[in-house]
Order: sequence, then C-alpha cells, then structure tokens
Amino acid sequence: MKNPLIIMSAITGKPTRDEIQKYLKSLFDNGIRQVLLYPRAGCEIEYLSEEWFLTIGNFIEIADQLNMCIWLYDDFNWPSGDAGGRVTKIEEYRLKAISIARESFGQVSAKSQHNSSLFGEKFFPNLLSSDCVDYFIKCTHEEYYKRFGKYFGTVIKGIFTDEPSIGYCCSEDSIPYYEGAEEDYKKEFKRDFFEDIRSEYNNFYPCFVELISRRFKECYIDKLNSWCKNHNILMTGHLMCDDDPVHATKHGGNYLENLSSFLLPGIDEISTQLDGRNEMSLFGSIEYASGTNGAMAELFALGPCDMSYAKKRCMLYLCACHKIDKYFLAISHLDIRGNLKVTDFFNNFCDDQPNFGGMRLLSKEAEIASFYAKKDYTPQIYIRYPFSKCARLISKCIYSDKFFKLLNDLTYNQIQWKLIGNESVDAPVIELDDMLVPNLTIDEIIQLIGKKPIVVDENGDTPRGIFVRCFNDGSIIILNLFAPSDYYYVNGKRTYLELHQVLLSNEEEAYKVRALHCEFNVAYHNPNIVRLMYLNENQASTINCLQDIDTTFILRKGQGACLNNQEIPVNSCTLLPRGMKELYTQSLNTLLKKGAHTICSQNDFKYMPSVFVAGDFSALIENDSLTLDKRKTSYHSGEIIYDYGKISFSKEVLVPQDACGIEISGTTQYTKVYLNNTLIGEGIAYPFIFKFDKEMCGKVALLKIEQYSSIAPIFADVDYWDKNVKESQWRGTPSTTKEYFGFEKIYWLF
Repeated sequence: MKNPLIIMSAITGKPTRDEIQKYLKSLFDNGIRQVLLYPRAGCEIEYLSEEWFLTIGNFIEIADQLNMCIWLYDDFNWPSGDAGGRVTKIEEYRLKAISIARESFGQVSAKSQHNSSLFGEKFFPNLLSSDCVDYFIKCTHEEYYKRFGKYFGTVIKGIFTDEPSIGYCCSEDSIPYYEGAEEDYKKEFKRDFFEDIRSEYNNFYPCFVELISRRFKECYIDKLNSWCKNHNILMTGHLMCDDDPVHATKHGGNYLENLSSFLLPGIDEISTQLDGRNEMSLFGSIEYASGTNGAMAELFALGPCDMSYAKKRCMLYLCACHKIDKYFLAISHLDIRGNLKVTDFFNNFCDDQPNFGGMRLLSKEAEIASFYAKKDYTPQIYIRYPFSKCARLISKCIYSDKFFKLLNDLTYNQIQWKLIGNESVDAPVIELDDMLVPNLTIDEIIQLIGKKPIVVDENGDTPRGIFVRCFNDGSIIILNLFAPSDYYYVNGKRTYLELHQVLLSNEEEAYKVRALHCEFNVAYHNPNIVRLMYLNENQASTINCLQDIDTTFILRKGQGACLNNQEIPVNSCTLLPRGMKELYTQSLNTLLKKGAHTICSQNDFKYMPSVFVAGDFSALIENDSLTLDKRKTSYHSGEIIYDYGKISFSKEVLVPQDACGIEISGTTQYTKVYLNNTLIGEGIAYPFIFKFDKEMCGKVALLKIEQYSSIAPIFADVDYWDKNVKESQWRGTPSTTKEYFGFEKIYWLF
C-alpha cells in the first residue's frame, strides 16, 4: 500500500513537462507517494481541452515512472457536476427549485445562487436528472478513460467528487424540484404534494427529503459509483455541509445513507479547528459510513500556513480514531497565482515551505495512524442520527448546536460513542427529540456508563480537550486536542501532555536530565523575507531602519512600487521560493539608510503581496509597518528569534559521560540535531528527543541544531490583515501564532 498522505495538487499556470517532473520529484523526495490533480483557480489551461489532457498525461506518465499514484478530480473548482460550466450551459440540466412562499407558490426556477467567477455558468447542475449526470460523466470521466484507460486501477486509483448538492438553488422559501416530483410523492406516500405543503403537514419534509434523497442517490452517487467500479477505480469525495446534520440533510438528503454509498466515503475537515463546535459530528458520520475500502478526509486547506506539524499529526490520529485511513492534504499549488482569486486562505504542501522536509516524518506518522484506523473498539453508548428530525428543521434555518454539544460532552468525558441509523443495537441508545435535544443528560449518561475517565487533571477532574480511544486489543490513543499543556494523570501515572500531543502509550522511557547552559553561534542560511502591507485603499507603507540596512525589493509582476518617491527598477526574481519567483521581479541591492522610508504600491492581496523586502536583517512587524535591524549573532536558550527559512545554532560542547541523548523543549519547528556534523535525529513534534551512540560520551563535539520555519513569516501579520480588511471571501482558520526560532531549554539525557 502506498503512503496514505495524498497531496491535492492545484494545477496553476501552464506547467511544462519539465516543471511537472521537478514538482513530483520534490514531493517524492519528501515522502509523498500519491497526488490528486486538482483543476483550480489560477489554472491558465482551458479545462477539458486537449492541452488540459496533455498536461494530465504528463502528470500520469511521470507519476508512473516514480512509482507514484494519481487521483483525478471530477470538475473545475467546486462543486462537482458541472464539468467546468459545460453541463449548465444546457438549460434543462440546471438544478431547479419550487417555491413554497405564498406569493410565488408552485413556481419552478433554476435561478442562480452565486455570482462568483469561480464556478461554471452561475447555475448549478441538476443532479436529480439522470440525463444531466450522464452528460457530466461523458464530459469528464469518459474523456479521462478514453485517453488514460490503461492506467486505471494501477497508477490512477480513484476520482474525487467535491460537494455535490441538491440544495444549492434553494432559498429559505423553496425546495429542490425535478419534473414528476408531485407524481412520485403521491405514488410513494398516497398524499397530495401541494396540499401537504399548504397545510404544513408535519411529515411533509421527512417524506419529501427521503424522496429527493433517493433520487439524488440513484441519479448521481450510484451512477458515479457504478462507473468507477466498472473501470476499476474508487469513487471518493464528500458531500456538502457534512459537518451539520440539518444542513447536510438539506443539501444531501439522507446523509448517512448517501455517504455510505461512496466506494471510499469522505468528509471535509479543511478548517482543522480542533476545539471547534462541530468537529465530532463530522467524525461520527464518516466513522458510520466507512466500509471495506476505509474512509478519507480532506484536510487543512483553510490553513493557516503556519499550522504546526504537531497539530497536523494530531489531526491524522484523530481521523484514524474514526476509521479514516487516507488523508487528502489541501493544497499544494504548482505556483501561488490562484491567490489572486481565492484570496483569504492559504496552506501549501510543497517545497515552497522551508520546513517541507518534515513531511517525511509526517508521512511515517500517517502510516502508523492508518494502522490504528483498522482497529475496532466497543462503544459505551450509541446516538441515533436524527435524519427525520433534521428534515423537519431544514425550513427553519436551525443549526444543530444541541447535537454538537451532546457529542462534545460525550467525547470530552472520555465516553466512547458511535452514531447509528435506524438499526438496532445491543447497547444503550441516546434518542433526540424534534429539536435535537437528547433524552438523557450528560450526568445521566456518565452514571449509566459507570466508567471512570482514563485521563484526569491534578485535581482529579476530567479535563476538557483530551480525546481518548480505547481499542479492543488493549491499545490506547490519547490526544491533547486543546487542553492546556500540563501534567495529567493517565491511568494513575503523572504524565506531561503538550498541546496537540499524540500519546500512543503511557509507558514512556524515563530519563534523568541535566540542563545544558551555553551561548550558541547563530547562522542564517537565507535572507529574511517579509511583505509590506497595503490595506484597503492605503498605498503607502513604512520601513524604519535602526541602522543602515542592505535590502532587496521584490515586486509582483505588473505591480510597480516607489521608494521615497523614486520608482524601483527590477529584474528577474531569484529570492522567493519555487512556486512564487516566476510571478515576481526583484530590485538590485538597495542600501536603506538609518531612519524612515516610504514605499508606495497598491493592489495588495493577503497571500500574494505586491511588495516584499529581503535582506540580512531582523524585522519587527507592527501592524502595517516594519522596523529593521541587524540579525542576532549569538543566542541563549529562552530567547526568541522571529525570522524566515532556516537557522542553525552551533556550539562546541563536552558530551557528558553516560549521556544517551539530547532533549529540546519549547519549540514547534521542524528540527534537526547534529553532533560533529553527523545527523543524530530530526523531529516535528513534542517530545523532541534525539539519541546518540555512547562513543560520543566524554568527547568534545560540535553540537548543531537546525530549525526550519513555514512560509508564513513572509506574509507578516495576517491577523492584523483579517481584523482590518474591508472585504473578504472565505476567512481562513486564524494564524496559530507568530512563528519563532529557538527553544526554551536543552537537556542531556541519561
């Protein structure tokens, strides 16, 4: 089996075969063996043209040479079903709704629900039409098979469908419609369709949604499933609004049943807010739907791009605890030009990230996580998924907050639960009323279960934010999703749990420790790079130099800038990462004298700035201005260095007798440790422990610690941007913190 990390690669620009070769090889060299090809904003090739298929062919052939696997994506951007606008150009293939409002009762329309240039022809495809879906398959799936059929089932593993929905065209006073719906309703339920709407018949919505759901499944899900099965690949992806049962019902009908029909069912977990309200609803649903092919999750796309490896690793294991064994990581752009259209969130799984080498370690963790995903556990209680109740609520614009609270309370009281549909189980079942209120309180459930939690705090209380999964084979996963980093008792043993820590066993090795106190030399392996910010209509940014500073300005192509009222001349760019430099130009070296300088520009974007400044400096970022100074050349533990790229700390040290390793505390950066230029280990998450051979003991050795940042520092204070920008599309997950280099303490281990 190939490594379960699957990179969602956004095809941007017009990549040549040589560029594709270098890109895929960089993924391969960093532990990635599977790629999904994602037609997305920023692509400059006509979708489904011969040039498009030639580009896809280059990816497939090179992946075959590298022994990598490819997953296809079935549309341009999202949602699926439109073939990049080809389907909805045909009027009868546009999704329709019927009005239930008094003034327009019974009117059928296919009115657009979006004005975005991201999507098709401003209509949504009619996924309740068998002919429409046949045409969609003809435009996409059949065209791929015609050209690349010999790779299906070998190099090509599956096709991803993204957020198909029957609810896109519906406002609050309309419901999905297809020709003949009234007759089907009468035949199925022996009642009059329009009369039941007028009389507000209590069971109208459960009946009608069941009817529409079955039609959606037959016309869309089953057709795609059958096509993929017949062509020896997997149909995968996820449905719309899958994190909220009420809205999932509106957009996908009988959600659990329809999701379970996917050959490889999946969920959309791109926000990665581990302390979010709806996290557990999402995971409960995919666990229910998981089948013989496992399950998948789309992860991380809303960023932020400074998300730590520790948090990513924690999310992989949380997925595994809910039967998810394939992890689609979003997004890896060939270059970042798509940020001119999708402007407000950015995460990037490619070598633009200085810390991308840490993916090799994350890929190993993914293999372990996928192993745990295949284990079984015994629920202590079940929750009946409230499909019929949700169907009654879809016209009332009610969110599922009480349902979310129930699942969160169960989870953080360390009670093992599962969702069920209409089936019977030999265990306690929580039932929900018409407003999704459970028939048992959490205290009653705890009393009913009668089992003490595995993890408690120092006061003996159950801490909120700790996730525990106990498998039938006796193994345990403990995840600190959002509890404070602190000491807890794990099965009675006092144990330190760092935020986002993954604990697979509480049988940790015990070491004696001795702190290492010394001054390190600091080496910077690249220029610092940081953007200048032009918010809203502002066209001027300030740099304050505390000393004379050598700098280079980097300007987005087609976007000029002036330094102190003088235009900045530029040539080709060499300083930015691979996926950015072709989109930028840069100036010659410019000496900025001590004092304030004004740089004017405009048309700035959050993740595609107009102007960067680079050089051998430290940068203090204060709102939309920069203060530049010389970089530090020496370092003591506990200090903080804000910078970008790669930094190393080195010092000759006497390795103590009987020492067996080094521990570094107080960092979240991808870190490598060397003794006498020999790598003794690398880490991406707590605990950062690095072992070495006894032959080093008693000798003087050069200790070198290398750390790598994400790409995030070059975008400066995006939190400030979010708080002050006037317009935005979809706000990404908030930045985690200001990234910094350094560490709190270093210990010798004995």
